[in-house]
Amino acid sequence: MNRSKLILPALVACISLLALSCASAPYAQTEGGVMKLVTLINEGKVSSVEGLSKTPFVLDTETLYLESDVATMWKNLKEASFVMADARFVRTEHLTSDSYKMFADTFDMKNYFAKYTGANTSAVTVETREGAYFLLLDRKVKGYPRIQGLKGPVK
Repeated sequence: MNRSKLILPALVACISLLALSCASAPYAQTEGGVMKLVTLINEGKVSSVEGLSKTPFVLDTETLYLESDVATMWKNLKEASFVMADARFVRTEHLTSDSYKMFADTFDMKNYFAKYTGANTSAVTVETREGAYFLLLDRKVKGYPRIQGLKGPVK
């Protein structure tokens, strides 16, 4: 039998498997993307990027279920001149079964993480002058990581 007739189908099969495995790999945040989002938060412009805040949204230990509540949160933070001063990217982690504890060790938070997060959600830590902030981020929207949670500062 001609070896070239066997090699091509085997090569196609290997490439297909490689492509499928990449498509199912969890999404990872990059330092550049995270810092770009932090800049947008510091400028009070999160609401200007449609679809950037995912609802329901985790704020510290609470869950905001309405888009209007999330919009009000960003508006209030902007009016209060909220900034993540001297922000420095620390790490990004794929979620585990215990990741909900970084926001609150409660049944409600465990439920939120089970229902509203997935393989594309990352837990990101950013250090600031005031302490650490934990961000719950998902795939990009219009060039920014989509945000669905914020906690901090934690000392």
